Amino acid sequence: MNISNLIELLNAKLIQEGSILSIGGFALSLDEVKPSYAFFCNDKNKTKEAIQKGAYAIIYEKDIKIIDKELYYLKVQDLENALFRLFRFLCEEKECKFLLCSKRELNFCKVFFLKTLYGNIFLDFNSLIKAKKGDFFCFNEKEYLLKIATHYETLENIKLTKFENSTPFYSSFICDDLYFKKLNLPFLYIEIFSQFVNFCKKNQLKIHFNLNNLDLFKIYFVNEAMQIVEFGTSTRAFIVLENEEEMEFWQEKFKDFNGFKTALKNSLFCDFSYNEIKDLKKFKDFTYCAVLANINDFENAFKISDTNTPSLF
Repeated sequence: MNISNLIELLNAKLIQEGSILSIGGFALSLDEVKPSYAFFCNDKNKTKEAIQKGAYAIIYEKDIKIIDKELYYLKVQDLENALFRLFRFLCEEKECKFLLCSKRELNFCKVFFLKTLYGNIFLDFNSLIKAKKGDFFCFNEKEYLLKIATHYETLENIKLTKFENSTPFYSSFICDDLYFKKLNLPFLYIEIFSQFVNFCKKNQLKIHFNLNNLDLFKIYFVNEAMQIVEFGTSTRAFIVLENEEEMEFWQEKFKDFNGFKTALKNSLFCDFSYNEIKDLKKFKDFTYCAVLANINDFENAFKISDTNTPSLF
């Protein structure tokens, strides 16, 4: 990029003019610095090392000492805003695309191997700077995306055909003329799953997925002795959820199921109130029990051995 264009793009103040007219790339960490790069940093020691590695320009917010008269020193009012301005230009140039998701939908991005953002431009720097033409990025905050992108997409509702042989934890359905038979996915998530199938087809992305990447919940079947058994081999199961939003989602979707109960720690607003996770072993009057708890705490309480730790399904 031409230095004069970069100065204008970042709304930077030229503190010192160097001898090179253009730069070859951008870096935020020393590991990424290459000859001809522009380096974003406020640390004088790191900028010195970046110069030794061949950086052509130093872009900074706080005052630093100029140590090389051959380089460009560009001062910006706010380093974060400067990065947003840079990536808004670069993402447009690379024709990057963005998907605005809900928090739950964002979890499914991992299932379909779609790239997600952190919502922090310093953490997202490497992903965005290395983006290829037409890459998709997903995030759940509109305000953040609009600082990078001129527009974004959302998931679309599609026609979905469900089959009666589905169970609470297995689903058979057709979406976008694709038939999914006994997919290891609870029925309450198949609409989101189908929307991602449609999204991939619409954008000519390969439809490949791994449901083990979904970490919204974990299901444990237990026998009469409250011992973990192989998935689907008993008539009683705990659904362990780690956040209240997901707990409410399951409660709403399962409200008409006989034998569905809920368990919360020291609460009156549930079927089973527990003080410690191990207390859940006392409760047996349920078919499915949604538990708001830490998954590791649950596994420790039920003493799941390494050889008997269940996967998501």
